[in-house]
Amino acid sequence: MLKGKTTSGFEFEIKDEAFDNWELLEALADVDNGHYSATVRVTRQLLDKAQLDRLKEHCRDKETGRVSKNKMFAEIADILKGAGTDDEKEKNV
Repeated sequence: MLKGKTTSGFEFEIKDEAFDNWELLEALADVDNGHYSATVRVTRQLLDKAQLDRLKEHCRDKETGRVSKNKMFAEIADILKGAGTDDEKEKNV
């Protein structure tokens, strides 16, 4: 399991089996090819509903009540780049 925290402080956990997913790879390829709307599929395949709901609240603008797509993209990019910390890595340092 990958546990981490984005640079803005969002804590997440991703089960190992989430990465063994052909459809995730297809969605990542779509994002890489400029189809940024596929980021929604990527996020749904990595995070469970409860985590996705928490992420949306983390990115919600307090004044407008809207979930910022720019903040969501930044958080998801952090998660995918491995900006979070992996507990197992920390134990082995």
